[in-house]
Amino acid sequence: MIFFQILICAYVLFLIWDLYRIITKARPSWNKVAVAVVLTLFLAPGMYKHSLYFPFVIYILVFTLIIQLILRIMKKPVRIWMVVLCILCSGRYVAYGYVHFQKRIEVDYTIKTEKEVDPTRILFISDLHYPNGMDRKTLDRLVDDLIDTNSDITLIGGDLTDEQTSKAEMEQCIQALAPLAKRSKVFYIYGNHDLQPKIRNKKFTQDEFEARLKEAGITILNDQSTVYDNINIIGRGDYALKSRMDANSLLKNIDPDRFTVLVDHQPIETRELIDSGKVDLMISGHTHNGQLFPFGYLLNLYWNCDLRYGISDQGSLTAITSSGVNAWGFLARTMGTSEYVVIEVAHE
Repeated sequence: MIFFQILICAYVLFLIWDLYRIITKARPSWNKVAVAVVLTLFLAPGMYKHSLYFPFVIYILVFTLIIQLILRIMKKPVRIWMVVLCILCSGRYVAYGYVHFQKRIEVDYTIKTEKEVDPTRILFISDLHYPNGMDRKTLDRLVDDLIDTNSDITLIGGDLTDEQTSKAEMEQCIQALAPLAKRSKVFYIYGNHDLQPKIRNKKFTQDEFEARLKEAGITILNDQSTVYDNINIIGRGDYALKSRMDANSLLKNIDPDRFTVLVDHQPIETRELIDSGKVDLMISGHTHNGQLFPFGYLLNLYWNCDLRYGISDQGSLTAITSSGVNAWGFLARTMGTSEYVVIEVAHE
C-alpha cells in the first residue's frame, strides 16, 4: 500500500513537471512560479486515490503522453490547446467511468461434471466495498436482484467492506444482505480489505464483524470446508494475511469423489489446486478486471494473479474470476463491468 501511494505521488509530480515544461516552452513570457503553483493546485488532489480526481489525473497523463509521442514522430511542437483538449477528454472519459461503474449485470456460466451432483445454482458476489459509491437503497436493490437469481448456494467472496468503512456502515451492509440467507445457504470468505489491515485504528474488530455475519445467518469459511447439497465448499483464508493454510493441509480430508468448489478471494496459487486433483471449481474476485483501461492488462503480467477475469478450463479444474459487484477506491470503472456471477452446476 505504501509503495502504491509513493507511485501515485511520483506520477502526479511527473505530470506537474511535464505540463510545466510544455506550458513554459509554449508561453515563455508567462510567470513560471505562477504556472508551477497553478499546476500543483490543479493536479495534486490526484494523489488521493479515493476520489474521481485520481483517475482524472491519470488520464490527463495518458492523453498528454500520447499526444507528445505523436507530435514527436511528426516533429511538431505541443500546443497549449492540445493540453486543454487532453484535460477535457480526461474529464469526459472519467464521467463515462462514473456512470458505467454503477451498472451491475448478471454473468452466467454452466459447469458440467462427471461427478454425481444434483443441478445446483451457485451465486457468487465479491468486492462490494460498501459504502463506496453506494447507499443503503442501492444495496437493497442489488440484494433484490440477487434474490431473483433463485440460487441454491450463495458465496460471498470477500471485501464486503474496506478501510473506509465505519462500524455502523459495516453493520448496515451485513444487515442488508441478511435476506439472502432466507432464500439460500450463504457462505462468507474473507478478502484482503474486510478487517482493515492497512490502517492502525481499525473501526471494528474481527469479533464484531463475524458476530454480525452470524446474526445475518451467514456461515464463515476461513480456511475451512463444509458439505452442502453433496458439494464440498471450501473457503481459503486470504493470501494477503500471510497466515492461511497451505493447499495440501486444507484439502487433506476432502472427498475427491464429491464435486468441490473452492473460493479464494485472490486468483492465486491455482497450480497447487490443480495438482491436488481435488478441486473442480475455483472462484475468485479481487482484480476488478483492472477497473481502469488499459492498466488492467498489466495484471496479465503480474505473477500473483493467475486469472485477471473470466473463465478458464485448466484440466480437471475450472477457474472463474469475477470483476466484482462494485468499484474499489475511486468511483469510476473504464475497464470491465460490475457484476455478480451465477453458475449452473450439473451432472453431464
